[in-house]
Amino acid sequence: MKYSGAIKSLTRKGLDEVNHSSTGHLSLSTRRKILQTINEPCIIGRISILCALKVYSIWNDFFRDDTEIIGLIKKTEKYLLGQTSKKDLLKDVDHLDMFADDYMEDDITASFAAKVAVHAAYDASSDEDMVISDYDSDEEVEDPDEWDTAFLASLVYNGGIVDLGFIDDERNKEFWSWYLTDCIKTACANDSLPYPAFANKATSSVKYIPYRTQLSLWKDDAECRAYVNDIKEVLAKMVAYAQWSKCDFYCYTVESTSYTNIYYYRGNEPVQFRLGINVTIHLSGKIEKLKDLMYSLCPQEGAFYLCKITIDKGNNMDIRFGYDTRYEELKKAFSDSDFSEDFSKYPRAKKFIPDWLADILKRKRISF
Repeated sequence: MKYSGAIKSLTRKGLDEVNHSSTGHLSLSTRRKILQTINEPCIIGRISILCALKVYSIWNDFFRDDTEIIGLIKKTEKYLLGQTSKKDLLKDVDHLDMFADDYMEDDITASFAAKVAVHAAYDASSDEDMVISDYDSDEEVEDPDEWDTAFLASLVYNGGIVDLGFIDDERNKEFWSWYLTDCIKTACANDSLPYPAFANKATSSVKYIPYRTQLSLWKDDAECRAYVNDIKEVLAKMVAYAQWSKCDFYCYTVESTSYTNIYYYRGNEPVQFRLGINVTIHLSGKIEKLKDLMYSLCPQEGAFYLCKITIDKGNNMDIRFGYDTRYEELKKAFSDSDFSEDFSKYPRAKKFIPDWLADILKRKRISF
């Protein structure tokens, strides 16, 4: 879109308003007029994305090696370009909105910096009229969920997100001057958005974790063996009754909560099977007890997050444990707070703490 004379005129008036405001503020009514004059969903979406990028470094300073929030910002741009679906975008938005909320008590400014990206994604996927409509409103007393993306970003930038009385007027003026100049010009230009250089860096190498003695010690412990045999017996009966060639049982357990999946085979492809609630409770309860027992054998090694048991039609069993990888299922089913609470219940020595868990503990201000 061409940076038209009408837009230039409105931005000049906006700059005059900001310069003459005692707080350096740009009113909602002026912002609406600018967006209504632009009147192109893609450009308006790009403005929201640029606001998210403006404060993204605040989140990234708090959440080292972030991939999710910057990933949402990039996916929002892809949506504007028609490269991903609205359904796919909103699935990520809903998840990351709750993800950001999880850190409100740890760092409210960083959490809201992440929520600016969430607001930008909602803007991009919303009806154009919802973003630029004219209505009477006192944004200082609105519910934060009703604030537009630019205003939310300004509060993150100027310090007012904690308390409107803490707004730094100079920082506020700096933000709105940027909004009226670089932000709108960049949004109107047909150029790539200015992502931070660190957003494209390769991730660092994975930390070496020593071998865990728990993986062999449980085999010599009568109680551990009893729990494993009980689980094996239930799964073996299922395989025999249903005439499966084998089944894979996954139990993800964090803090005091478990999430299970089971897949069966008749050919080469796995098929998900839905367990009854009573069987699920029975098996997950056994796994949770096994987790406690194995932890007690060598507490410094920590407790597992995953127990995977495979049973074939010959009644042969393979059992594996996951202590250090945050599998996709763990990301979906459990929040960072769940992992910090699991660490409080099952603390582990520093050498057994993977980098992703160390990052969570630092953000939650938990010593290790």
